[in-house]
Amino acid sequence: MVERNIELIILPIVTRVFVAAFIVIIVAKLVVKLGPSMGGLIAGLPVGLGPGFYFLMQEGNKSFLFDSALFSLVALSATQFFLLAYLVSAKFFKPLSCSLISIGIWGVCASCISRIDFTLLQASIFFTFSTLTTRYAGNFFSGEVRVERKSENDLILFLRALAGGIIVSLVTVFASLLGAQLTGILLAFPIAYLLISFNIHKDFGKAIAIEVVYSAIFGTVSLAVFCIAFAVLVKIATPTYVLLLSLLGSVLTTAFMIKLGSMVQKHRLF
Repeated sequence: MVERNIELIILPIVTRVFVAAFIVIIVAKLVVKLGPSMGGLIAGLPVGLGPGFYFLMQEGNKSFLFDSALFSLVALSATQFFLLAYLVSAKFFKPLSCSLISIGIWGVCASCISRIDFTLLQASIFFTFSTLTTRYAGNFFSGEVRVERKSENDLILFLRALAGGIIVSLVTVFASLLGAQLTGILLAFPIAYLLISFNIHKDFGKAIAIEVVYSAIFGTVSLAVFCIAFAVLVKIATPTYVLLLSLLGSVLTTAFMIKLGSMVQKHRLF
């Protein structure tokens, strides 16, 4: 009986690690191949939220899922300040220091913001304000750069994927113990941004890292679309359709921003 109970805990964790890891590896490869601006947008795909809410659907009721999506959206405002902190600190510090500073900023912001009793509309407005504010501030630190093509270190990719997968799996497995608020906030922790920024900063230098992070501020909009769509739909549709439509909305948002970014770049060339 004890062995059976252990299996019921370990098997979901292992499964979730590999599912989330596979998605993180794909995104990490694309970030390097498509350059900093496009890479930052692609990094905003719901590589953590998607698998996280999929597994969460197996354990939570609709009210729990709504609250989790709402607090994930709230935490995404803190993610914007995480990205701004990394962008600014990259000018002066090494990758590890930038990562620690950014995590600290995210923790403080998430803790303060989560104390406010937001409605979904208010959380959406606050996210918009955070995005515009951090994007404007980040504009003073970014600039045009050229990417020297390099191949990603497969070991680094594996470690990145493993870390991201473990965060997602542990949060969703123990969601009932954490509660909707903490679950939503932790699912929105920018583990993918952290690991992608750290690796690119270390391998390509601060100029490229700054451009990726600056672009990722807009890329986070697709994560917000996922959370908003999930929260709106979860009480009126079956969970499977809710997840699919939320993912579709997020992917289409990313595709639109990539297309828009491509058009802007062509306009600058001419």
